[in-house]
Amino acid sequence: MNKAVLFLLILLVAVPAQARRAVSLMPSYTEIIFELGAGKELAGVSNFCNWPPETAKIEKAGDYLRPNIEKVYSLKPDVVFTGAWAGESVVKQLASLGVKVAALPEEKRVADVYSTIRLIAAQLERKAGGEALVRKLSGLLKAMPGRPGKPLKVYIEADAGGWTTGSESFLSDAVEHAGGANVFGREKRSYFQATWEEVLLLDPEAVILLEGTEREFLARPMARDLAAVKAGRVITTLNRDAFTRPGPRLFDEISRLRKLLYEKK
Repeated sequence: MNKAVLFLLILLVAVPAQARRAVSLMPSYTEIIFELGAGKELAGVSNFCNWPPETAKIEKAGDYLRPNIEKVYSLKPDVVFTGAWAGESVVKQLASLGVKVAALPEEKRVADVYSTIRLIAAQLERKAGGEALVRKLSGLLKAMPGRPGKPLKVYIEADAGGWTTGSESFLSDAVEHAGGANVFGREKRSYFQATWEEVLLLDPEAVILLEGTEREFLARPMARDLAAVKAGRVITTLNRDAFTRPGPRLFDEISRLRKLLYEKK
């Protein structure tokens, strides 16, 4: 065989394909990408991407509402992952620069996380890994024990000032998967501000505090009269980032919430 041809064949075998470069503008997308084993393909992430710890070493490109367009462009990404609901202007600006943008739908149900995983996996040519991750996460939910009796009424306080969730938020669905029922589950909204009087009237049997302390909660007028307080179900130990991001860690938090709601102390 001609030596030049042999050398060329060796090069074709030995030189790996050029690595894909991706930018993620959502913490949940970043966590999914790492779970798919594609963390090294991330050229940039949002300012709020703080998990896994490896994200600290990755270039920051703003956030999903106000990304640094110049920074994103300078990273020469093959694809940028952002939320379709974050605003058309971001998508248009990047597209006008010739940047490929994968604008993913908002997750309103826990099962929507599976769709997001599949969409990201397809873009990164890791479909098999995506299906494996979906099986793993859905298996966590299937492994949870059944709910004992009627679901507990749960009030989710996502932020100070009474910010809570209605049926259009995946958090409401997450509570249902844990065996509870969101007291504001009939509200056809995602996030909104409820009054303290409304909370008192609904008398939740469990409270999830994602902001603030139990002591601060108990200092509110008539808080000690709530069924949740009397039963000792003011929950402050969920991992806020993990529970409020529609990503892989959400499923572990759902399992933890199930135990906090129903297992005897």
